[in-house]
Amino acid sequence: MKGRPILGVIAGFLFGLFGGVTLFMYGAIPLHSELIWILPLVGLLLGLILAAWAPFGKAPAAPQSPTVTPPPDAGEHPAP
Repeated sequence: MKGRPILGVIAGFLFGLFGGVTLFMYGAIPLHSELIWILPLVGLLLGLILAAWAPFGKAPAAPQSPTVTPPPDAGEHPAP
């Protein structure tokens, strides 16, 4: 598996947990709502999916442009 799945799981869980706590603290959802328990689990799952899918690591090497060499007689003309 590419990416960082453990970091994604931890970050997703914490994001969902603090999102649920924030919604509760601002009165958007009551404490007995199932959403407070669902948000951390959804965050955990999304964190795992995004960590497995994300393109972490080294970037591919940029293609090299061809070097242009000057003609052999360039710069050899005498000044007028």
